[in-house]
Amino acid sequence: MNKESQELQKVIADLKLIKEAVNKNDNIIRFICAGNVLRGILLTTGLLIAVFSAIFYYLLEQYGSFGAVPINLRIILFGLIGLSVLGIGCQKIRNFIRNAQNNGIDINFNKLVEEVSTPRFMALHLPNIIVIILAIIFLDSRGYELYIIPSIAVLYGLLVISLSSLIFLKELYFLGIWLISTGVLTLFTAEAIHPLAVLGITFAAGMLLASLLFYVGQPGEKR
Repeated sequence: MNKESQELQKVIADLKLIKEAVNKNDNIIRFICAGNVLRGILLTTGLLIAVFSAIFYYLLEQYGSFGAVPINLRIILFGLIGLSVLGIGCQKIRNFIRNAQNNGIDINFNKLVEEVSTPRFMALHLPNIIVIILAIIFLDSRGYELYIIPSIAVLYGLLVISLSSLIFLKELYFLGIWLISTGVLTLFTAEAIHPLAVLGITFAAGMLLASLLFYVGQPGEKR
């Protein structure tokens, strides 16, 4: 009996070591239903981009330039954009934590930050983000503002596809391919299309379609 008990304890200890090794070398995103988290985020973000693009377009048509828009109106508009970005960030964090807890994973905000800030995750993000920032600065300094949004779409599409090595979702592949394809297309037609229309075609439409694919592909799953 003592021998069996010792063997059982050894098996339990081995299982704990295996669990610790998995926790250290894998990401929590693999163990949650990321589709449930992302579909609402993509839907909200796509709708907000479309709405704000339409508002900016209307103001430009009314006043001729954004600088001519009354300062109070500009403050309100940028305030709403800031609140929207903050709200989307909070929604994303809340959805990740709730979904992880529903899958039996003990996690809070601090643990989520630790899981996301892994060397592998940062190695995927930081180079792409730096390139996007440099591209914006370069194009703006050379007077090529028309090409900023298409360039961001292409570069962000590459980032989304690279993230698929962490999150294996066909909807993310679709979003990445959409951003790259529409970004390249609008790069060659930028002079004929309004920049805000380009924003709607690339980011708003891409995120809304990817969100739709998530909802259609996961009809029986709980949000």
